[in-house]
Amino acid sequence: MNPNAALSTATKPQIIGALKAANSTDPDVLLHVKEDLLDQYRPLKMMSLVPIICGVGISLTVIGAIIGIPLIVLGFFLRRKCKRNMATVESAYDEYLASIGLRQLAPAPLAAPASARAV
Repeated sequence: MNPNAALSTATKPQIIGALKAANSTDPDVLLHVKEDLLDQYRPLKMMSLVPIICGVGISLTVIGAIIGIPLIVLGFFLRRKCKRNMATVESAYDEYLASIGLRQLAPAPLAAPASARAV
């Protein structure tokens, strides 16, 4: 796992290369590789809120707005970059599955609560 992956831009060839490197056509293995790739970007989605919140707090004063507004912009930039990278991973995963002739795995259904089962 690349420690700088969250700040880099994901490209389809990189993602497809990582899926090919798994050397498997098993949908479960490929799903695990995709989730590993997405796990690199998920922390950035939450961490991008830090500059936004700090920027809003600092911008409450007129002088602090000089620092706060760029922090808010940085937070939105990081969040947008993260969403774009995650969308790239999803689309490259779908493209790779189509190229090897597999369908995308459907999410597992949620289990019903115990109170709903006891009828």
